[in-house]
Amino acid sequence: MLFQKNAHFLLLFLHFLFFSSLPTHPQPNQKNREITILTMLYSIAGLGIAIVNDFKSIEGDRAMGLRSLPVEFGVDVAKWITVGTIDVTQVAVAAYLAFGLEEPVYGAVLLALILPQVYAQFAFFLKDPIKNDVAYQARAQPFLVFGLLATGLAIGHHNAAIGL
Repeated sequence: MLFQKNAHFLLLFLHFLFFSSLPTHPQPNQKNREITILTMLYSIAGLGIAIVNDFKSIEGDRAMGLRSLPVEFGVDVAKWITVGTIDVTQVAVAAYLAFGLEEPVYGAVLLALILPQVYAQFAFFLKDPIKNDVAYQARAQPFLVFGLLATGLAIGHHNAAIGL
């Protein structure tokens, strides 16, 4: 299976998808819909982050018959798929915050937090994902985590504004 090494992320995603859609309050499922959308998007970004680790084990994956993304598509294609999943999903979250939840300041903050990640991708990961995976993650992941926090603050602000 293509994402065999990342199956735990799929299970985590399904867990959050199921439990975030359960009714937890008497309001219409507005809050659950938001949580489900954001969980799905950040799960895709998380999958991209997990794939970064696959680049250092390409030879072992081939020897073991594991069909990781770099093994299946090659390093050059897989590195672009990886950064694409990370960046596109965060841009989608920023758009959802700005236009779906009408929280444009938080959307702009998230976009600003994506910029250093893109810089790290070009400066390190895209040049040589096998050699620079750790350097890339050390520089980029803190900004993704701050983006998660900004998204949580946006949800809290939005819910307080509408009385949830």
